Amino acid sequence: MSYAPDTLARPAEWWARAVCAQEDYNGSDLWYVSRGDGVGRETAIALCRTCPVIAVCRAATAKEEAGKGLKHRFGIRAGMTPRQRWLAEQASSQDRPAEDAQQQKRDRAPVVCGTRSGYQKHRRDGEPACDACRQANADADWRLRNTGTTKAPAA
Repeated sequence: MSYAPDTLARPAEWWARAVCAQEDYNGSDLWYVSRGDGVGRETAIALCRTCPVIAVCRAATAKEEAGKGLKHRFGIRAGMTPRQRWLAEQASSQDRPAEDAQQQKRDRAPVVCGTRSGYQKHRRDGEPACDACRQANADADWRLRNTGTTKAPAA
C-alpha cells in the first residue's frame, strides 16, 4: 500500500479518512510540487484544507517533524508547505522556555565584572557597563587590532 505522501507512516484509524488517502490522490505527486509550481501548490493546499482530519494531521505532522530543520521537511501536509510548518514550530518554540544548551550555559555562567564578557553581558542586558568592564573591553579591542586575538598573553 502506498501512502500520500508515500514516505510517511500513517495511523490507519484517522488516515483512511484523509483526502490524500482517497483513491484519486493516493500515491500522487500532487503533494510534492516543484518549487516554482504555485498553481500545483495552491491546489494541494486547497485539497488539504477540505480534509475532515486536518487537525489530527496537523498535530501528527508537528509531532513527527519536531526539531527537524527546514531542509528535512517535505511536501504539502496539513494544508501547509514545509516552510510554513517550520515557521509555525519556530513561533511555538518561542512561547516555551529556552532549551538550547548554550542559552542555558549563558544563563548559568557567572560573569565577572572587569572582563570583556562582563562588558558584553552589560550590553546584552541593556545596562551601562561599569568602568572595569569598559576598560577590559577597550584592552581586548586594542589586542585584537594589534595581535589578531583578544586573549591576553600568558604571564
